Amino acid sequence: MKFGYPSRTFRLLTAVFIVGLFAAAGAVVVSSAQEPDDAPAAAFRRVCSSCHDAERILATRRTRTQWEEIIEKMIDRGAEGTSEDFTTAEVYLLRVSGRVNVNRAQAKDIVAVISVTQKDADAIMEYRKANGEFKDFDALCKVPGIDLEKLKQGRDAIAF
Repeated sequence: MKFGYPSRTFRLLTAVFIVGLFAAAGAVVVSSAQEPDDAPAAAFRRVCSSCHDAERILATRRTRTQWEEIIEKMIDRGAEGTSEDFTTAEVYLLRVSGRVNVNRAQAKDIVAVISVTQKDADAIMEYRKANGEFKDFDALCKVPGIDLEKLKQGRDAIAF
């Protein structure tokens, strides 16, 4: 644990719990230009936007690891907030400006970034395990039973 930022396992469990709460509540994923009015958006504004322009922060999609490295760097430089604030802001960053490599990611990251259901993320993982890596988006769309509309909505967040 560094500068009050909790362990990776704790952050991930907290993020999965928070994402689950918002998914159950029907939270909507929106572009960076239209921030939702929820706890992750509020935490993002509180700990990130006080020093940086939101559009600049969200201009580049990043993986969970990349966002965690940036958060650690900002904490080292004096960013203020609680461990919960940083963990919750990370949920927002993944939801709005996350990137996920569907050939390497865990199901929880696929859920967090693309906003598909856990069932769909598990199906992607199983298909990948049985058939090998996805070559492109069309190959990903061949996973049986997944919500193709949700997948298409998150297309720009998907890497191969």
